[in-house]
Amino acid sequence: MPVAGRYADIVDAFEQAVPSLDADDLVRTVRKHSDWDTVETWTIRHAPHGFLRYWRNDPTALMAISGNTASCVSYLMGNHVVAERMFRRDPRVMGLAPLRVTISQRMGEPVLFTSDVPSASFASFGDDHITAVAHGLDRKLAELLVLLGIAVPEVLAAL
Repeated sequence: MPVAGRYADIVDAFEQAVPSLDADDLVRTVRKHSDWDTVETWTIRHAPHGFLRYWRNDPTALMAISGNTASCVSYLMGNHVVAERMFRRDPRVMGLAPLRVTISQRMGEPVLFTSDVPSASFASFGDDHITAVAHGLDRKLAELLVLLGIAVPEVLAAL
């Protein structure tokens, strides 16, 4: 999806909207109060827009060595509370969760925001419960795109 704006500003806006998982804090919290309600409460507090970043990779500098001029940063983002609702039905869902997101720009071209479409990915399990949860992720993703000023693609807008 094309995004209006400067690459660095879009990356910053995404990273502000989707905070990085503070695994140390989550582990400390769970050790004090070892129950799932604690995990849910912690996640709601730390993922204000429904998602956390689990991983970040910026290959731009490395790729520039070979003469590439594009900028790119990739992420894994998700919500472990939502993922658990699918995991309990089929643990193989973790091969598709968290979701992949890429923000990229080729020299002189617009910034592009690319992501998995949760319902398309998780439908492959053939489980109506998993698919329903994935449709909820579609809606969360659409809300995030609106927050970031990114046009919601038809595949998500139809939900």
